[in-house]
Amino acid sequence: MHFPTLAIKNILELLRQNPKIRYIDLQENLGIDDNTVHRSIAWLKENGYINKEHSKVKGVWQLIK
Repeated sequence: MHFPTLAIKNILELLRQNPKIRYIDLQENLGIDDNTVHRSIAWLKENGYINKEHSKVKGVWQLIK
């Protein structure tokens, strides 16, 4: 797989390890800011890698690819 940034690749790997991971945990684990996390998540959604499944209590990331 080819990703435009290392942050996107690393976020996808963390989502695979823990589909319930929160944005703040991604920031802290990778040492990146919230804007980078949001842009990376948006890229992964737009390119069909992930989708967010919502429940009444918690959300879970659904990995598509």
